[in-house]
Amino acid sequence: MKKMLPSILIILVFAGYIGFVMLRKAAPTPGVFDANITLAQAEQQSAESGKPIMVLATADWCAPCQSLKRGPLTDPGVIEMITSHTIPVYLEDGANREELATLPLQSYPTTFIVDGGRVTATILGGRGYRAALERALGLED
Repeated sequence: MKKMLPSILIILVFAGYIGFVMLRKAAPTPGVFDANITLAQAEQQSAESGKPIMVLATADWCAPCQSLKRGPLTDPGVIEMITSHTIPVYLEDGANREELATLPLQSYPTTFIVDGGRVTATILGGRGYRAALERALGLED
């Protein structure tokens, strides 16, 4: 058993490293954001349609962001809720810093519901995302 301990330790370290590398790889932008509109364009669409804007503030280096993009934001029910009730906007740290600076962003990932030019709801992280989004949009039973 003592002779196997170094081998087991090496295997565990290697497995941990592989897991870390896989989590660090950025998830693709969820399809619900395929329209790729800016916050200014969304504000105009919101004014015309009456729908609030849903802004996802995310970063490629953020592991919880990648989990949110791979998990809840691929759920057909969540996608339907977003497309039916909001104008979705995807803002990535780095590429969209100026737009992100207009929001009360404190951590990633954060989802903002913006209605009439003001933030009406904020969802931090991705735990319980579907229920949190339902509450933020006033859709809960």
